[in-house]
Amino acid sequence: MRSAAAIVLAVAAFALGASAQTPPTPTPAQEEASLHGYGDREKTCQEWTDACRTCTRPESGEAVCSNVPIACQPKAISCVRRVEEKKAEEKKAEEKK
Repeated sequence: MRSAAAIVLAVAAFALGASAQTPPTPTPAQEEASLHGYGDREKTCQEWTDACRTCTRPESGEAVCSNVPIACQPKAISCVRRVEEKKAEEKKAEEKK
Protein backbone atom coordinates (compact mmCIF):
# COMPACT_ATOMS: atom_id res chain seq x y z
CA MET A 1 0.00 0.00 0.00
CA ARG A 2 2.86 2.35 0.83
CA SER A 3 4.51 1.75 -2.52
CA ALA A 4 1.26 2.60 -4.36
CA ALA A 5 0.95 5.86 -2.43
CA ALA A 6 4.60 6.68 -3.15
CA ILE A 7 4.07 6.06 -6.88
CA VAL A 8 0.98 8.29 -6.93
CA LEU A 9 2.89 11.07 -5.18
CA ALA A 10 5.86 10.71 -7.55
CA VAL A 11 3.62 10.88 -10.62
CA ALA A 12 1.80 13.93 -9.24
CA ALA A 13 5.07 15.71 -8.47
CA PHE A 14 6.40 14.92 -11.94
CA ALA A 15 3.21 16.22 -13.60
CA LEU A 16 3.28 19.45 -11.61
CA GLY A 17 6.96 20.00 -12.37
CA ALA A 18 6.47 19.43 -16.09
CA SER A 19 3.53 21.83 -16.30
CA ALA A 20 5.56 24.55 -14.58
CA GLN A 21 8.18 24.34 -17.34
CA THR A 22 5.91 25.22 -20.26
CA PRO A 23 6.90 28.64 -21.61
CA PRO A 24 4.30 31.41 -21.44
CA THR A 25 2.90 32.81 -24.66
CA PRO A 26 4.63 36.08 -25.64
CA THR A 27 2.81 39.33 -25.06
CA PRO A 28 2.46 41.84 -27.93
CA ALA A 29 5.26 43.95 -26.39
CA GLN A 30 7.57 40.92 -26.29
CA GLU A 31 6.66 40.03 -29.87
CA GLU A 32 7.51 43.55 -31.05
CA ALA A 33 10.87 43.27 -29.29
CA SER A 34 11.62 40.00 -31.07
CA LEU A 35 14.03 39.68 -33.97
CA HIS A 36 11.22 38.91 -36.41
CA GLY A 37 9.11 41.78 -35.06
CA TYR A 38 12.01 44.16 -35.70
CA GLY A 39 12.13 43.10 -39.35
CA ASP A 40 8.39 43.63 -39.68
CA ARG A 41 8.66 47.18 -38.30
CA GLU A 42 11.88 48.23 -40.07
CA LYS A 43 11.11 47.59 -43.74
CA THR A 44 14.22 49.45 -44.98
CA CYS A 45 16.55 47.25 -42.91
CA GLN A 46 18.08 44.43 -44.99
CA GLU A 47 20.13 42.84 -42.18
CA TRP A 48 19.70 43.10 -38.40
CA THR A 49 21.12 41.34 -35.34
CA ASP A 50 20.87 40.97 -31.57
CA ALA A 51 24.56 39.89 -31.36
CA CYS A 52 23.43 36.25 -31.20
CA ARG A 53 21.28 35.75 -34.26
CA THR A 54 21.35 37.55 -37.59
CA CYS A 55 18.40 38.06 -39.91
CA THR A 56 18.45 39.07 -43.55
CA ARG A 57 15.72 40.10 -45.94
CA PRO A 58 16.35 38.70 -49.43
CA GLU A 59 14.69 40.09 -52.55
CA SER A 60 11.62 37.92 -51.84
CA GLY A 61 10.96 40.06 -48.74
CA GLU A 62 10.59 37.17 -46.26
CA ALA A 63 13.00 37.42 -43.30
CA VAL A 64 15.51 34.57 -42.85
CA CYS A 65 17.17 34.25 -39.42
CA SER A 66 20.01 32.13 -38.07
CA ASN A 67 19.67 29.79 -35.09
CA VAL A 68 20.56 30.82 -31.53
CA PRO A 69 24.08 29.68 -30.59
CA ILE A 70 24.74 27.99 -27.25
CA ALA A 71 25.13 30.31 -24.23
CA CYS A 72 24.63 33.54 -26.17
CA GLN A 73 23.34 36.62 -24.36
CA PRO A 74 21.25 38.75 -26.78
CA LYS A 75 21.75 42.50 -26.82
CA ALA A 76 19.57 45.28 -28.20
CA ILE A 77 18.50 44.64 -31.78
CA SER A 78 20.22 46.87 -34.34
CA CYS A 79 20.14 47.28 -38.09
CA VAL A 80 23.44 46.38 -39.78
CA ARG A 81 22.54 47.13 -43.41
CA ARG A 82 19.76 49.27 -44.89
CA VAL A 83 18.35 49.45 -48.41
CA GLU A 84 19.98 52.85 -49.05
CA GLU A 85 23.44 51.46 -48.24
CA LYS A 86 22.96 48.69 -50.77
CA LYS A 87 22.06 51.19 -53.51
CA ALA A 88 25.08 53.33 -52.65
CA GLU A 89 27.36 50.28 -52.94
CA GLU A 90 25.90 49.48 -56.37
CA LYS A 91 26.58 53.05 -57.54
CA LYS A 92 30.21 52.81 -56.37
CA ALA A 93 30.63 49.51 -58.22
CA GLU A 94 29.24 51.05 -61.41
CA GLU A 95 31.56 54.08 -61.11
CA LYS A 96 34.60 51.79 -60.90
CA LYS A 97 33.69 50.16 -64.21
